[in-house]
Amino acid sequence: MNNMESPLRLFDILDIRTSHARRRPCFRYGDLELGIDAYRKQVDALSHALMLRGLKRGEAVGLVAENRPEWNVIDMAVMQAGGVLLPLCKGLSAEEYTECLDKAGVRLLFLEDEELYGRFRLILPQIESLEYLLSIDSVEAAVSLETLLVEGRINANPKALDRRRNLITADDVCTLVYSGGGMYRRITHRSLIEDVMEQSAGESHRRQAAAGNNALCTLYGRTKNYVCQLVGRTVDYPMPDVEVRQRAVA
Repeated sequence: MNNMESPLRLFDILDIRTSHARRRPCFRYGDLELGIDAYRKQVDALSHALMLRGLKRGEAVGLVAENRPEWNVIDMAVMQAGGVLLPLCKGLSAEEYTECLDKAGVRLLFLEDEELYGRFRLILPQIESLEYLLSIDSVEAAVSLETLLVEGRINANPKALDRRRNLITADDVCTLVYSGGGMYRRITHRSLIEDVMEQSAGESHRRQAAAGNNALCTLYGRTKNYVCQLVGRTVDYPMPDVEVRQRAVA
């Protein structure tokens, strides 16, 4: 029987994790470990920064990145600020990216590295809605994730964030799942949480680290990831091949 507390919205997992698995890191990525306190602070700071940039309830935010702790920070921050995450894999064509992002009305797009930033600068004029390219790693990007975190901390407005969080219901859309051909499916907090709770029944007794090999841009990968966060398991994300990383920043 599963006695795990059920979140109402996916970002409520942060409250549950804080209450019962505080000492174990949430994520591990090479030498980096991200514990729940730092995780929550980064999520809140980024939510503030996104709201400062005008993120509206129900607005889609794009993300193109491999599995890494920052993926989760962006995911949770977008959701608790009322946005809807549209995660895409790194292997799509320019046409697929353009069609899907344009159709979803994406105004804010997070990119992982220098290579992606360079690619999207070229197709930026083709996506009418797109205003901001936000990068995790790129040194060329005008706005980096670290810059947003600093902005969010400096301009934090907890009352405004609480009001935004309180507007979000279990039946709100939390993510768009790309299904090919520029199309996507809308997934609510409720439907995804039901899958998470069903799967957490068999995981609640485990506390060892879990390998984060399942792509977070897929619904399967995200569900597995939320299960680990909910039951208190540390997720180990594999580091990319060194040569791949070097090519990305060359």
